[in-house]
Amino acid sequence: MTVRPKQWPKNVLVFAAPVAAGKIFHDHSLFKSALAFIAFCLISSVGYIVNDIRDLERDRGNPKKSKRPLASGKITTTQALYVLAVCAILGIAASLALPLTFKLVLLLYLISTLSYSFGLKHQPVVELMIVALGFLLRALAGGAATGTPISRWFLVVASFGSLVVVVAKRLAEAESLVNADVRPVIRDYPLPFLRFVLTVSAAVTLTGYSLWAFSLPESRHFGQISLLPLCLGLFRYVWLVEKGSGEVPEDLLLHDVVMLFSGFATAVLLLLSMY
Repeated sequence: MTVRPKQWPKNVLVFAAPVAAGKIFHDHSLFKSALAFIAFCLISSVGYIVNDIRDLERDRGNPKKSKRPLASGKITTTQALYVLAVCAILGIAASLALPLTFKLVLLLYLISTLSYSFGLKHQPVVELMIVALGFLLRALAGGAATGTPISRWFLVVASFGSLVVVVAKRLAEAESLVNADVRPVIRDYPLPFLRFVLTVSAAVTLTGYSLWAFSLPESRHFGQISLLPLCLGLFRYVWLVEKGSGEVPEDLLLHDVVMLFSGFATAVLLLLSMY
């Protein structure tokens, strides 16, 4: 589908801030987070459609992307624009009941996504930061929608954790000649550079999470224990990328048994710690 529903699970990040703060069941935070999730799904689809229109000719030469609705000819550009308009209207409608700060975060996300599609995706390093910013804005949006204060450790983990996912994807693409031909910016990334950024990002993510976990009161020791499955998942993810996977991060996160266990165990331990 041109709206790419497979990408929507990324927007679950809007629940992260209220869950981490232990406030997801207070002050209608769950309902507000659900509205934020819907708004981000719809507005992110606007960005995906714009990107597909911009890359139409290039996608037709890619074995995988040529199967997308626009590239395969299943829908026309005009039809895609109609879908874009509907997603934009519904996304705005979903955000109307949420605070102004959430609307501003959503607008910033849309601007960054469009700037990526209209040229910045060809700028090395800059494009990495824009894609990572998209993940970070999702996490910040959850706090904005529910009025949850964002801790500095949450910002560190969300920022550099996002960069881990983005850089790992680029590393996997750089090792694939097919995708290197399709995404021109990949040619500008030396593999040692990508591995350096991945190592630094992973180290900062673990450090930030550890400092947060061990700053919790002793009565919330489940948060500290959650560091173990988090490390397992992060190291497993990097290992899978180095083994040749990683071009589609959501496939690794949803189909690898160890990754599923790591995510589930970390989530359960965090919930036990908070609630």
